[in-house]
Amino acid sequence: MRQIFLIISCIFLASVCSASKLRGKVFDSATHEELPGVTVYVNELQAGDVSELDGDYKIKDIPKGEYTVTVSFLSYTTITRHIKFSSDTETISLNFYMATESKALSEVTIISAITGSQDAGARELEKRSDNIVNILSGKTIQLMPDVTVGSVLRRVSGVTVDRGTDGEAQYPVIRGMNRRYNYTLVNGIKIPSPDDKARYVPMDIFPSEMLQRLEVIKTLTPDMEADATGGVMNLIMKDAPDRFMLDAQAAMGYSQYAFGQSFMGYPAGSPQLKSPAELYGSNYNALYSDFSKANLNYNKGAALPDGQLGFTIGDRLVHRKLGVILSGSYQTSDRITKDIFNNPSPQPTATTVGNQPAFGDVQSRTYYTHSDRLGINTKLDYQFDDKNKISFYGLLMQLNTYQVRNIQDTALPRSNAQGAYSVSSDTRSKTTLQDIYSGTLQGEHNPFKNFRIQWSAVYSLASEQQPDVAEIDLQQNVPNGPYIPSGLPIYWQHNSDQNGAGYLNFHYAFNIGSQSFDFGVGGMYRHKYRENYFNDYTELYAVGNPVPPFTNINSTQFAFVGGVNGAQGSQLGDPDIYDVTENISAEYAELRWEYKNWSVLGGYRIENTSLSYVQPTVPATSVGKTGDVTYNDPFPSADIKYKLNEKSAIHVSFYSSITRPDFFEIVPYVFPGEYYTEVGNYNLVPSLANNIDLRYELFPGKADQLLVGVFYKDIQDPIQYVLQRYVISDQEIQPVNDTLSDAINYGLELVYTKFIHRFGISLNYTYTHSSVTNSEAIAYATGNASNPESKKYVNVTSPLQGQASNIGNASLLYKDDRKKKGLELQLSAVYTGKFIADVSPYYGLEQWELGSLILDFSGQKKLGKHFSLYAKINNLLNTPKTIVIEQNGSYLTGSMHLLDQTSSSVIVVEKEYFGQTYLLGVRYNL
Repeated sequence: MRQIFLIISCIFLASVCSASKLRGKVFDSATHEELPGVTVYVNELQAGDVSELDGDYKIKDIPKGEYTVTVSFLSYTTITRHIKFSSDTETISLNFYMATESKALSEVTIISAITGSQDAGARELEKRSDNIVNILSGKTIQLMPDVTVGSVLRRVSGVTVDRGTDGEAQYPVIRGMNRRYNYTLVNGIKIPSPDDKARYVPMDIFPSEMLQRLEVIKTLTPDMEADATGGVMNLIMKDAPDRFMLDAQAAMGYSQYAFGQSFMGYPAGSPQLKSPAELYGSNYNALYSDFSKANLNYNKGAALPDGQLGFTIGDRLVHRKLGVILSGSYQTSDRITKDIFNNPSPQPTATTVGNQPAFGDVQSRTYYTHSDRLGINTKLDYQFDDKNKISFYGLLMQLNTYQVRNIQDTALPRSNAQGAYSVSSDTRSKTTLQDIYSGTLQGEHNPFKNFRIQWSAVYSLASEQQPDVAEIDLQQNVPNGPYIPSGLPIYWQHNSDQNGAGYLNFHYAFNIGSQSFDFGVGGMYRHKYRENYFNDYTELYAVGNPVPPFTNINSTQFAFVGGVNGAQGSQLGDPDIYDVTENISAEYAELRWEYKNWSVLGGYRIENTSLSYVQPTVPATSVGKTGDVTYNDPFPSADIKYKLNEKSAIHVSFYSSITRPDFFEIVPYVFPGEYYTEVGNYNLVPSLANNIDLRYELFPGKADQLLVGVFYKDIQDPIQYVLQRYVISDQEIQPVNDTLSDAINYGLELVYTKFIHRFGISLNYTYTHSSVTNSEAIAYATGNASNPESKKYVNVTSPLQGQASNIGNASLLYKDDRKKKGLELQLSAVYTGKFIADVSPYYGLEQWELGSLILDFSGQKKLGKHFSLYAKINNLLNTPKTIVIEQNGSYLTGSMHLLDQTSSSVIVVEKEYFGQTYLLGVRYNL
């Protein structure tokens, strides 16, 4: 670590010690704001510089003589100046004030000037927006250490992101609102999720390099869909440029845990894609010979290097009327994750430890994950004339993971007695194939003055497959006996989510005196069809008398044991096979009023929801076999903005929102999760919320900003997952909102970005407070031998699940945009405070994820005119994910001692380490 900071410091010092001969700043002549990105060029020397974020430029080594200096920038009038150097050591300071061009610019040119691909454009979009929004430009994202959109989201104010078992950031929590309270747009259009349970989209499926900008929208306007109490992530993909462009990049890297450790894997094509029931009929009773077992023949060797390839090519053709762009990205990686898990029971054992957690076993887990991520984006737009334009964009995102999980499991209390099976080893192969396809045709027309029509037609499909997920269970005779094969559970799961949608909007603009108005009406309709398939084979056990020790999967014989219906894979009665149809229509009306420093946008939206589901294989008498839900909800909203001056404003927003239960949640399913069995709840109802925001906005320069805001949310019927105990299994997790009170959520957000010359600092901090009241049980011993345990109930107020009180980001930046330097560096820290990871029905047994600090570094250096070298180092501190129960621990020693306990004040349930990752690449830009 010390060497890294020393290298960074040396680069900084070397970069600031060079002298210059011609220096100064470039300003906008009207606003006197500094202009970054302006070309200052000495014609006779064919040399120059590009102004930095604070408008600074420097050109050195100019010999004695007379020269012509040309200053040029898009949409500004070019400046030409003559200068004279009387000696070779003279330094001339010269500022330039540029005026915007007086001639009208074409629509294409205007759009390209504020695409948000540059920092200045992102600030301008934030300044103009009706919503309260945070925007990261494509330029900022390119410099960040992150390679997926999920990781990029951690840098946004008020956003935390859950990490998966491979360490990748997957699901965002915005302003303390669980991932269910958010949705995802691509170019302003909602996309479906490939997730097997939920509506929300896993954000690790998107490569970050494909973005032109990333918007996190925190308030809704009437023309936006209302199911976002937390916020909306809008991924703006790269758009057709004004002129021909070609970008390409390639990189290689490695994971720290892969050094000196074998990587365990299986061939990607080895899983059997269809279950025996799919191949031979729904009533087929499978035989052991029907299973391929190829994905259980594991290989060990060195992990492959991480690799990345990406390109973007685009141009405007046909007299600049046709815009074309094609962008692609491919990423591959191998990750090793080390995890300890002390498995708690969902309820305490009152006769022995009172209302304290009880543990049945401890596990040491290792995950080996190979990932392949592919992204392709294309867009065509055609400008018929200044009144008619159409466009089409297509999107393909694909994430395939091949994971081996090994668990070393020790039963509690520990026993050294011969013949007691107290230690087991379980190895699972799990293949997950996720895809998102989307095609959107859009048009914009101005049939007559001040009247505008916008329409969109969308088809999208998201899918996930988990074929042939198989686990070998082995038992060891303590203390040093051989591993004996036990069970071989196998399951198949796949789902798809098809969406067809249409959007239509009308706007009419008019003036009354000096007041401006824009009246808009419109609506949308979406038809969604989701199907889910699940088929498991639970009763495969090793056979023999006695069962021989395990050597490999091919030398062990398994057979179906037990007469339970479905043990051999029959689909009859399986609650995890279901179909869902959902139709949502919406209508809205809005009015914008602008007068002097005031801007007001108000409106009303109505959404109509009709949902039905069926479990086709369960008996007709089963409770919850089918379900139908219909509801209509109104959503008023208002945005008021008052400009204090050209650089600052006060922004007030109110909107209502809805959160619909996930499809998987309302079906009475039973599914084996990673840690707990998951069950559905058809009694769930939608959550409704009223949201208020107030923000002060200051944009003093092209990249600088200061945002200070507060927010308040009142949520009816919030949905949380609770650990339960049922007859189906010993421990289950279930979504509920019938036992919860309404919830409130309020907080404070601060965003500050400031550049001084080439050095910059970017800070954001969010404080969030939420509360929801639930009835929780306290277990106690009765002293009665016939009824030794009982419980009483108390009302407990706690934060919402997933809500961290304190979130902070800090980045130290160095940017030298000069052609001969071209050096950019960034050291970034992300802090997330503790939050409830899992809710318990028992008082004091909630599981908390502890606060964490993640440190990353990235940088890039120009190599000539078209090439640059970049590096990214993630998780420098190897920060673990730690989950605890806040109870006094009595599990530090003895036969019941748990793994990795370091304190008697808390009990560590899980600690997961992901290791550092390194990436070095080269980028070409034409």
